This record gives sequence, C-alpha cells and structure tokens, in this order.
Amino acid sequence: MKFQPIHRSRIVAALQEAGPMTKADIADYLELPQSIVGACLSSTRWLLPQQVFRIVRYKPVTGYRGRDLPVYAAEAGPDATHIVNPTKRRKQAEARYREKHRASINARGRTVAMAPVNPWLQLAPPEIRGTMSLQGRI
Repeated sequence: MKFQPIHRSRIVAALQEAGPMTKADIADYLELPQSIVGACLSSTRWLLPQQVFRIVRYKPVTGYRGRDLPVYAAEAGPDATHIVNPTKRRKQAEARYREKHRASINARGRTVAMAPVNPWLQLAPPEIRGTMSLQGRI
C-alpha cells in the first residue's frame, strides 16, 4: 500500500475545485495554518518538481513591502516566469512612503517656506516689536 499525503491530496482537490490560489487563499479555503500549506507546497515541489504543483502567475502585493505572491495550480509543467521591474517597484515604494508620511512631509515643507524668525523678538517690549521685525526684513 502506497502512502498518500493527506494535506497534499486536500490541497490538490481544493485547487482543482476552486482554481489557482495563493498560499494564504489555500489556507483560508481549507481552514489550515499557512505553515502547513507552505510546507506541503514547498516539499512537494522539491520532491516532485513540475509534476503536482506549478506557479501560474505572480500576484503583486499591495499595502506593504514584500515579494510578489506566487499563485499555485494543481497542474504539471514549468513555472511561469517572474519578471520584476525595479523602476516600477521603486516608484510604488516611494508612493507608499509619501502616502504614509504625508503629514510630516507637508510640515517639513511649511517650516522651510516660513520667513526667518528673530529670536530676540519675544524678549523685546511690545512697543518696539514691530520695528524689530521690520528691520530684520530690510
């Protein structure tokens, strides 16, 4: 009697039933921990390369920094090629940074645009403060 891995057969059935999915989607679909699904996928792909699972495409991550997620299918064959555009990825990272730190970037811009302030102005009596600020601008 040949040994049939339980998790592998469940993952293959889920991929055939629901179509290609990421590791997280498979774990949610089967209500298994991601560690078990990831271990099963990686060990099967290492033991039986291009026979059980293959990567059909890569799903770009959104909202956080990280690698593109592979989308697996229960098919035999070679993996899809993964093309990374470093310029596009850098622009996306910079856009996320600007969105996340918008308040501090805007505040930095406002402080630079302000006129220089006389530090002695607050020490002077109120009657001569106006003339001190005018003299600083001349």
